[in-house]
Amino acid sequence: MIRVLTLTSLALFLSFSGLPTPAKAQQTQVGSAIAAPLPEYLETFRTRLEQAASDNRMVGLVAAVIQDGEPVLVFSHGEAVAGQGEAVTPQTLFRAASVSKTFTGTLLAMLEEDGVIDLDDDMPTDVLTLDGTRPPTLLEVASHRTGLPPNAYDNDLEAGQSVQRIRQRLSGVDLICPVGDCYSYQNVAFSTVETLVERATGQGFDDVVSQRIFADFDFPRASLGVPDLQAAEAWARPHRGWRRTGNIAGNPRTNYDRLPSAAGVNVSLEDMIVWAQLQLGSRPGLSPDVRDRAHSRFTNTVRETRRLGDLRQRIDSTWYGLGWRIYDWGDRTIVMHSGYLSGYGAQIVLEPETGFGFVALWNSDNRSAWWLWPTLMDLHTGDGEGNWLDSVSLD
Repeated sequence: MIRVLTLTSLALFLSFSGLPTPAKAQQTQVGSAIAAPLPEYLETFRTRLEQAASDNRMVGLVAAVIQDGEPVLVFSHGEAVAGQGEAVTPQTLFRAASVSKTFTGTLLAMLEEDGVIDLDDDMPTDVLTLDGTRPPTLLEVASHRTGLPPNAYDNDLEAGQSVQRIRQRLSGVDLICPVGDCYSYQNVAFSTVETLVERATGQGFDDVVSQRIFADFDFPRASLGVPDLQAAEAWARPHRGWRRTGNIAGNPRTNYDRLPSAAGVNVSLEDMIVWAQLQLGSRPGLSPDVRDRAHSRFTNTVRETRRLGDLRQRIDSTWYGLGWRIYDWGDRTIVMHSGYLSGYGAQIVLEPETGFGFVALWNSDNRSAWWLWPTLMDLHTGDGEGNWLDSVSLD
């Protein structure tokens, strides 16, 4: 298997990505590449990235660290297809999985700012009916406060049942709390916002996302759906199986493809950097009001906090906004989301107050990649030694 471990400097990365280059960048010569000296914590993190890359279940991994709103470290390792020799690069497309919800939530905030929708309006009963005393608002659906049991009818979606039929059946589900009173993560119910976007704009949901976000904000390669993924010049195949002994590429199609708002976006690392910069405000495009609305603490996600295990040593509480999770890491506010989709993983972790961020994409089931972001946070903040990967079992 080919092993590609590259550390790309800010200046070199910007030169091939087409992203704006800062006017000043301290540079030193490293081999044939121009590389900016790294802060000590990033040198340590680079070692940790290499440690994660050494996991024999890691096929392809790309990641970037953003500091003061600009990328300062770009890392790539491995292959788009195991054993085929095609290296993953910052231009390779991956599936964003549930990180797609961050695009949907931000789009809703944009449309509200435009006066096209009102997030406090009730969901029309012909779109979503629940067994409650009142209908949920669009905001409550987008921030997972429907009162439905977690991941309601995801199993039927995975079994291939019609999305429309599943949405209709939600009306017969007993709620675990009154509408608006508790957090319960959803995919099918979340996806009903697509219909509201289409009615408000007169366009298909995919078209609105593609124009208002990908085109208007100059994303290099982002797209929606498997056909566009497979039509790309470079895209990563998924490698499934948490206990597999070998790496065999699979089909990127899943039944979640029918929920573009929840899981349909395809992105490269370049796209993820653009998305991070837009959310941090270091790249023009999103107004402060839109960013604040999307990153607001709408839902206290107590269940999420309890599931964090050892990470509760660092994280005091968790919330859900408009397609975004909000974590309290000590006195720091972290805006983030993770995504998993049958052999693909994605993460975006941002600290808007300081312009700091981390983005990563990978194309294989493995445990190591999921622990990179707290590793970086420890090293960045000094809150710990950044040794989370040392406890990951590679069996």
